[in-house]
Amino acid sequence: MDSNNLTEKLNNFTSLVLKDAQDKRDKLLDNVQREYSERLDAKENEYLQDAYEHIQQNIQDSQKDANERVLHAELDAKKKLILRREEIINEVMKASREKLVEFIKSGDYEEWLLSKIEKALFEVGKGAKTIYISSDDIKLKEKIEQIPETSRLTVEASPERDFIGGAKVLDTDRKVSVDYSFKEMLSEQKQKFLQTSGLALS
Repeated sequence: MDSNNLTEKLNNFTSLVLKDAQDKRDKLLDNVQREYSERLDAKENEYLQDAYEHIQQNIQDSQKDANERVLHAELDAKKKLILRREEIINEVMKASREKLVEFIKSGDYEEWLLSKIEKALFEVGKGAKTIYISSDDIKLKEKIEQIPETSRLTVEASPERDFIGGAKVLDTDRKVSVDYSFKEMLSEQKQKFLQTSGLALS
């Protein structure tokens, strides 16, 4: 065989082997690069997902904190409003009570009390009655018992607290009463004041 032909065949075989090796190398490099890119993308997505969840958690925590702050501020404001409301009511009721005490000490109180008792006796109707007055007004018991009345009357000091004046008449048979006590008047005045002043709690 000609040496030139042999050399050419060897060169061709070598070229084919080298080309095949290069193709395998390129394919292997492509696979490695693709796998690397896929792993890199997966890791990047994992980091991005972790970052997103962390951001979302921070947003939720911030919203919760903000809501709690707002709720706390609202409760604090409502508490202060209620306290101020009570202060105003107490001031008004105290002034009203002082006016009533002044009236009790005046010369007009006795006549007013006797007229109110007479009116209450009429409004309660027939039957045995108990007239409740303040312990300070017991000194008027005899005058009260002289009010024209066909039914049996009993005059007693009221056991109720803050019964500073006025009278309450109870029909002991039918348990019907008419209340002209200052305690009841103050209670009614308080309710009217709350409605007209806008201080009533809804």
